[in-house]
Parts: sequence; structure tokens; C-alpha cells
Amino acid sequence: MEWGSVLVVVCVIAALALPFIGLYVRRRWLTGQGGLFDCAYRTSEGVPGSGWVLGLARYSGEELQWFRAMSLSWRPSHRFQRELTSYQHQRPASGLEAVVLFDESRIVTLRDRMTGREHALAMDRDSVMGLMSWLESAPPGSHYVPGADSPV
Repeated sequence: MEWGSVLVVVCVIAALALPFIGLYVRRRWLTGQGGLFDCAYRTSEGVPGSGWVLGLARYSGEELQWFRAMSLSWRPSHRFQRELTSYQHQRPASGLEAVVLFDESRIVTLRDRMTGREHALAMDRDSVMGLMSWLESAPPGSHYVPGADSPV
């Protein structure tokens, strides 16, 4: 085998391994920032049980940041500001959701107080409790929505 062929094979293997190395490095960096937990996000409401994207979430100051699991982006895909986010309800994953999501996931519905848009997140029971505690521990008066007559 010629050295040129060996170099081509090594380059191909390196090119195939690079995205996986990138995912590993990104996950280690996110973990090093603290408070990372598994959390899926529902991107569409079409067919029941579909539209879920696996990801990771973490608390950073006054926001919950959500990252896609299979992405090389170092920036969060979604941000939930504590003062603009309200807890609506939760339910167990059912049907197809129970198969595609993490084991024993709970589906949490959050609402953006400014836009009224609802977001669905799936996480384990302990993470749900952490999310509820984080939302409830906002400073008094921080749930004021500009343009509203009173705090929400």
C-alpha cells in the first residue's frame, strides 16, 4: 500500500470522526458550565407524539437555556426568561411519546407571558421539580408584564 493511499484513508477516518469528537467536546463544555439535564423540546404539534427533539437544558442566571443534543452549535436553540415564563401543567408521556422520549418523562407545558405561546418540554420527575422551584423562586414583582395593568 502506498503512503498516499494510507494518507487518504486516515483523512477519511478523521473526517468521519470529527463531528462525533465535536459533539463530545460540546457536551463536556456544557456539562462544565453546570446544571445540565436531559430535556426534550416539542417543535411541532402535528401528529400526536411527534415533533420531539432530544436535547439538554441548563439554568443560566435568569433563563433556562435549551440545546439540541445532536447539534454542534454552542448557542442555545431556545431561551426561557424566568420572569416571562409561567408553568401551565404537566402530564406523563403517553403513546408514541413514551417510546421516543427519555424513560419516565413528564411533559411540562410552559407559556410565554409576552407572546402567549406555549412550549412543551419533556424531562424526568426530578427535573420537573427543579423547573417549578426555579420558576417560583423569581423575585417578588418580577412577573410584571409591560402593558398589563397588574403583575401576572
